[in-house]
Amino acid sequence: MPSTKRQILQDEAAELATEIEALRSVEPATDEEAAEVAARLDEKTTRAHEVSKLAARERELDAQVEALRQVVKSDSEPRSQVEDRTEPTEAKIFPAFSGQGFRSTKEAEIAGRALRALARGDVRELRAMDTGSAGSGGELVIPELFNGFIDVLGYSSVGVQVASLFPTSSNSLTIPKIGEIEASFFDEAGTITDDDATTDDVEIALHKIGRLIKISNELAEDVAAGVALAQTVANRLGLAIAKKIDSVWLQGDAGKSITGLVDAIAAGNTVEQGTSNDATDLADMVGLIDYRAGNTAWVVSSAGWSHILKASVVTQSTTVGGRVLPVVMGAPVYHCLGLPAGTLALYGDFSAATAVAYKANGLQIAASTDAAFATDQVVYRGTQRVGISNHDASFVAKLVVPAE
Repeated sequence: MPSTKRQILQDEAAELATEIEALRSVEPATDEEAAEVAARLDEKTTRAHEVSKLAARERELDAQVEALRQVVKSDSEPRSQVEDRTEPTEAKIFPAFSGQGFRSTKEAEIAGRALRALARGDVRELRAMDTGSAGSGGELVIPELFNGFIDVLGYSSVGVQVASLFPTSSNSLTIPKIGEIEASFFDEAGTITDDDATTDDVEIALHKIGRLIKISNELAEDVAAGVALAQTVANRLGLAIAKKIDSVWLQGDAGKSITGLVDAIAAGNTVEQGTSNDATDLADMVGLIDYRAGNTAWVVSSAGWSHILKASVVTQSTTVGGRVLPVVMGAPVYHCLGLPAGTLALYGDFSAATAVAYKANGLQIAASTDAAFATDQVVYRGTQRVGISNHDASFVAKLVVPAE
């Protein structure tokens, strides 16, 4: 892995290259301006030679250090205390979410440097920084940037938090849907009967979700503002994709042949809001869902949350994924903006009703300075592949506003 000093030199080299190219393209109008440009060009060229020498020296030192590590590892394999201490960073989607985006200022700075390199098209620097990217080619997503985006996405999307999650390396995934199933007694050396086992397969197609984010060139190029750049991109991209996931999860998408969970809930699992501010309608919902539901939760709109508060059924709170959630009738309550008008609340085991499939290496971030040339901005394009299936709505009940 390149040293910190080498990475700093790479940053400076990229900046010098940009400045020298800009100076060479200047057409002076006067002799004084020509002399000034020539002096600045000489200054930048001299520094470029110095940076090149220093970078070459750092590359040589990095190579020597790596060679020494290999010698130590090959000659002293049992000695764990002298093994290579560089820990590989494995980019994992959907970890425990904090909502903070980046775990430290250092991670945000590294992510910001990667975003600047993307804007410049500096693939070499990206490859030097990469230790296990989530993307590929010219759209490398280093682990620090990937994890920052995923943390915001997972914290913001209720669907991601309550559904069953399945990783895949392809653009589709088949998962088992368990129907009425019961184990059987069998005698020693006997055959286990499968008469009671009823399973179905659910195929989930993954689709690209994307967002364009415009950033001023001043922010993109400001080395000191690297943290702000990384946080801005991660937050906007994570929030945008989280909102889309929740909207499709609850309301569906006809173009992608996805039925929303709200529409999938049968009339028998639907309760109308009562006229009095008590918890009768909420209790009715609890009694309607499939008896096998275990990991239950509430998903409510703003109006639904108001109804719960008026019913005075919030008796305690619980901590889920680092956040404190109110508890109603033994289940945590999630406030979600994706519920359609007229639907106040859902209750049930969403992990049994919904599956979210994701491509673990599906995140890609690219940048272009041409798309927003007129406004002097950089356009970042972020995409992620996600699939959603609401395959068993019997595990969920819904509370709706009475029809007029």
